[in-house]
Amino acid sequence: MSGERVNPKSGALPEHNWLGSGARMFSAALALRAFLLASLFLFKRESWPLFLSNSDAGSFIAVAKVIFGISPVGSLTTYDTRVFPGWPLAFGWALKLGLPDPTVLVISCSLAALVPALFLRLTGDRTLSWYLVYFPPAWLVASTHPISEPAYLVVVLLGLVAVKQSRHGLSGALGGCLVLLRAFGAAWAAAFFVSQFSKNRRSNSPVAAFVFAAAVPVVGLFLLNWVVYGNPVQQVHTYGRPLVALNIPPAIAVDLNNPSGHWGWPFEHLLLTPWRTHVPLWKTAYIYAHVPVLLLLVWNAVASLRSKVPVEAWKTALVLGFLYNSALIVCTGPYWGFESFDRYFVWGLPGALWLSRRWLSAQSRWHWILFPVSVALSLRSLLGHAG
Repeated sequence: MSGERVNPKSGALPEHNWLGSGARMFSAALALRAFLLASLFLFKRESWPLFLSNSDAGSFIAVAKVIFGISPVGSLTTYDTRVFPGWPLAFGWALKLGLPDPTVLVISCSLAALVPALFLRLTGDRTLSWYLVYFPPAWLVASTHPISEPAYLVVVLLGLVAVKQSRHGLSGALGGCLVLLRAFGAAWAAAFFVSQFSKNRRSNSPVAAFVFAAAVPVVGLFLLNWVVYGNPVQQVHTYGRPLVALNIPPAIAVDLNNPSGHWGWPFEHLLLTPWRTHVPLWKTAYIYAHVPVLLLLVWNAVASLRSKVPVEAWKTALVLGFLYNSALIVCTGPYWGFESFDRYFVWGLPGALWLSRRWLSAQSRWHWILFPVSVALSLRSLLGHAG
């Protein structure tokens, strides 16, 4: 985490130096995830089929095999059909070529390793970018599984770079691809749009280019759903089903008493879920630790948007993307909204990190405190169910 000469107050690098630092971040991120995987397989003696069925990975692989004609649509469970097809499309070609299922993990970890390099390309802040190699723990855990978070953050950051370069059509296309990855992608797509077109009067051409480019992948999502499921909004309908109709044990579903699987009143999941159902004390404390951070960053974001000082569009997009994502994650359903709150926080991570720069960017020594904490919590999550 040291090397080039940097501004001690900002960690900023000259524009032409980002590639070398980015390569080091890429290598460090891959090595760290390889260490976590080696620890998992050494101490837990996990098998590949079991590992690839953990978290959401099994559903992503199952959907990819259906999209690419490897398995019939009847092989999917109702819960599998909640998956948006963006991530299965990104790796399914490898399965179609006959490569083994673990290839998905190689693609996922490689994308995760790109994230800090892309953040460095966007911001030029070397100290801040190193956090995305390992922090927060939910990001490290998610990016060590073959699930969609790495692809999602790569597309978010590519979209922000496009906003920075005023490439309106490209930023629109990438915003639409985020919706193809997950419904919450609409938060970042809206941030791209508003940051570029809300404050300044522009001709209709850039707006039209953005909207048309964004519509293409979204229409593709509807068409693919219609072909595969016969329902253009299959994922929304699946998530809207009662908890008992999904993968939640009936007793827990009854205790939560919520008619929808993934939607709820603001903060309902944080206030009621740990008291309606049994949640380990450490889990409750861990999730609740995110709440003051979220509220502090939201306050900081609102203050930033109210400032009279002119701000570049890409910086506004970072702030808006975090705000919109935060508004959505406090309104998710009672089960996943609480159990996965730390993971949903990761979806707004580029904006959260940017809003934290006054505390983190000038203090590289925080790495030596947060790095072991993040790795320890990640190992605890990965190995927590070891016998």
